[in-house]
Amino acid sequence: MNIKKLYLTASMTVMGLAFTACSHDDYFDSETPVNNQKAEYATNFVKKYGAIDPNQTWDFCSMEPTYSLISSNVSASRTRAGEGNFSRTVDELIVEKDVIEYMLDNMPEGKNNTVKGKPFTMTVPGNSFTIVPIFQGFARYYWQLWMHVEGLGDHLVWSKGDSFAYRNDSESDWIKPGTGIAGINRSAARENPCEVKGPSYTYANLPAGAKMYFYLKVWWYGYDNGYDVYQRWLQNPNASDVSMKVCSSIANMMLDLQNVPKPKNIPEGNQVTIIGCEDNDNGDYDYEDLVFLVYGKPVPPTERVEEVEVATTKRYFMEDLGVTDDFDFNDVVVDVQTNRKKVTYIYEGDTDNLISQTETSLDDQAVVRAAGGTMDFTLTIGSTNWIKSEHIDYSEMWNTGWNGASINYTAVLDKPFKVEGFKAEQNNISVAVVDNGTSGQVKNITFPKQGEAPMMLAVDASTNWMTERISIPDTWFYEVDE
Repeated sequence: MNIKKLYLTASMTVMGLAFTACSHDDYFDSETPVNNQKAEYATNFVKKYGAIDPNQTWDFCSMEPTYSLISSNVSASRTRAGEGNFSRTVDELIVEKDVIEYMLDNMPEGKNNTVKGKPFTMTVPGNSFTIVPIFQGFARYYWQLWMHVEGLGDHLVWSKGDSFAYRNDSESDWIKPGTGIAGINRSAARENPCEVKGPSYTYANLPAGAKMYFYLKVWWYGYDNGYDVYQRWLQNPNASDVSMKVCSSIANMMLDLQNVPKPKNIPEGNQVTIIGCEDNDNGDYDYEDLVFLVYGKPVPPTERVEEVEVATTKRYFMEDLGVTDDFDFNDVVVDVQTNRKKVTYIYEGDTDNLISQTETSLDDQAVVRAAGGTMDFTLTIGSTNWIKSEHIDYSEMWNTGWNGASINYTAVLDKPFKVEGFKAEQNNISVAVVDNGTSGQVKNITFPKQGEAPMMLAVDASTNWMTERISIPDTWFYEVDE
């Protein structure tokens, strides 16, 4: 991401800061109430975040392509925002050497094992099921294991290294593996497969029959320790020197092994699937960077994926100027998806051997994810208009965490809609907000120019928006000189 940095100079006065933010001739016009309101917003923004570098831009999107199930864009609706009343219990499981040895034999280190797998989903069973990490290999990056369930969205399962330990025999002390290239000692694991103690996460009351898939969020940059990159990402998700990628089972970044040995400590009657993960789309595809098992009675069935959708997505966060000191940027949240295509996987006969794929172009589309303001607005994307009051009461605040409600970051307001004429590099998107006060004036908000106080930001679709009246962290916008 190409963020430019802002520097807060302690000796500057508020007047000086405000002058820096409002110095554009075409931005400040004291004769109109709306522009007065914009000027007041700019002053408050600089008070909150510091002086704006004249070269500052507000497009932080990396334009990395993302994968999704074809059906997932049409099955979710606005009624699902805030839902997700499933339960999760946490325990631990000791996995013996025989299981680790089986995994190592079937996922040889450094060998491309893609031929053994396929892009896959699982189907949520009517019973509970359990996920247990059992191996983390020679992987310098830092990752988190996530689960996506249609209709409920995304859920963090496990972070690398958490409550995880190994030993080379039953008499040795437990060893916590490193989160960087240390992993589990490779030579010890290969020559004498180790016993592993991992956290076990049991899920119940997920919607039976729903599609689910797994993915890794991976933080990597050169040969840096991945956990350090993750810590920097937490401070500033938009910084140019950090990168987060998604490696998904539906994008052939995971390998599933069926009919595998059942660990002794799993109750009788359970079935087990072992899943290996690759943490780099330019990697060796041995699928042993993270290995976890899923068990249940029955285990969620694995199904090969026939088609997925690939798109580059810009997520826009917007302020509607309802007030001038609110920087949660959730009055309008919309994903604009371009370069969309349907990818069809082609398998060899009736086997699971993926041999090729075809691509079909799809129309650009937009998905409204949240509407936090209490005023009506017309969203214009390229040459396409979308009006809030045609889909929801204009005064309703939806999917922004108002009054403590939970946020569903994959929810859809009404349905995705086709857009025409959108230019991602130009950010030709705007919103016209109708003031519901006595003035009834229309506030036109466009993508900010370089150096302006922003009322709109462009970010990656993996970036979550804030809850009501919680400002975006200042680390998004500047670093303090030391």
